[in-house]
Amino acid sequence: MFSHLPSLNNLKTFAVAAHYLSFKKAAQALNVTPTAVSHQIKSLESQLRVQLFERQTRAIKLTPQGKLLAVSCIDALNMLDNACMEFNEQKNNLVISCCNSFAALWFAPNMAMINRIFPNQIITISASDQLIDLDKEKHIDIALRYGLPNQSTDEVQLVSEQIGLYCSANYQVPEQGKPTLFVTHWQESALLENILWQTYVDENLYAIHRFEQEHFVLQAALAGQGMALMSNVLAYSALKQGWLRKINKIKSFEGYSYWMRRTHHRKYDAEINRFSHWLEQELQERHA
Repeated sequence: MFSHLPSLNNLKTFAVAAHYLSFKKAAQALNVTPTAVSHQIKSLESQLRVQLFERQTRAIKLTPQGKLLAVSCIDALNMLDNACMEFNEQKNNLVISCCNSFAALWFAPNMAMINRIFPNQIITISASDQLIDLDKEKHIDIALRYGLPNQSTDEVQLVSEQIGLYCSANYQVPEQGKPTLFVTHWQESALLENILWQTYVDENLYAIHRFEQEHFVLQAALAGQGMALMSNVLAYSALKQGWLRKINKIKSFEGYSYWMRRTHHRKYDAEINRFSHWLEQELQERHA
């Protein structure tokens, strides 16, 4: 296979020299000496048994055979260069899909830390509450799912959340009337029903206000508007900063879990494997 193909290094040197029509400029582009360029061209001509350049006093000129080889050689090397560039871009770009609340309340507060740990990665968070099909969405490298376990064997359970009661650091329960309680209530589907928080909280004791997204529940609590029924996973950063405090008026109860899948298209990519391992370890250590 490829039995007639000469040295690829000599072909690359020839293509650059043919492009510039100058051994000196080719040497500068390749970071070698003009003598090295001249030797590689002579070696290629010897291998092919044909003259590729006409050497003149202050210039070089392609022979008819040299012109034919230059066209094929430059085209082929450009194709290889583009393919390698695409692989390098893929390795440096990591696209993660997750739900809107996880993007806002977990990834966003932790991006500075993530960028320090993975300085050579361009990490893009693709936020969506729709399920991702990794076979169709090939630009997604890692997909995080919130919900119950399914029959997929390639999913890894990252963490199970605990639902608790939180409020801002300076919040005071009103002396009169019912305190306000913010809860998350999304549009239900057959795949994901709302958490039955009423089993654990007596809703008659509170003035209930509902948001479809949990990050709105957090913002309302941070603004001192009332208490929030929230996931410990999503409340973690605000709690750590001292912006939120946990209220022990109710016992925490289990909600759903976060699950991770990795694309099959980059199954052996070391950076994807490293990031997914770090994410799994980080979530489990924080919320063990």
